[in-house]
Amino acid sequence: MLATFILGLVAGFFAPQAEPHVKKGIEKVLLTDAPVTPLELRMVSFAACVLGAAILSMIFGKPHAVVLAVGALLGVLGPRLQETYRKTRNPDYDE
Repeated sequence: MLATFILGLVAGFFAPQAEPHVKKGIEKVLLTDAPVTPLELRMVSFAACVLGAAILSMIFGKPHAVVLAVGALLGVLGPRLQETYRKTRNPDYDE
């Protein structure tokens, strides 16, 4: 279960880095008649990363969908949560 959570974290964290690769794959499959919006590209990239994590989870252990989803959510929101925590911890009084 912990491995599935970690796979979800990794999938969520690396989804933005996978966007250029997913975009290349989508451009090969789709014609230019159907352009992909940036939001759709982000969602497809995230879904591809979570699907890969789910497959790895099925191969290496017991798959737990809820744990994978929570890990992916924290992987996506983790950098933003850390930045918010840092801002509240060290307030800038000059502004």
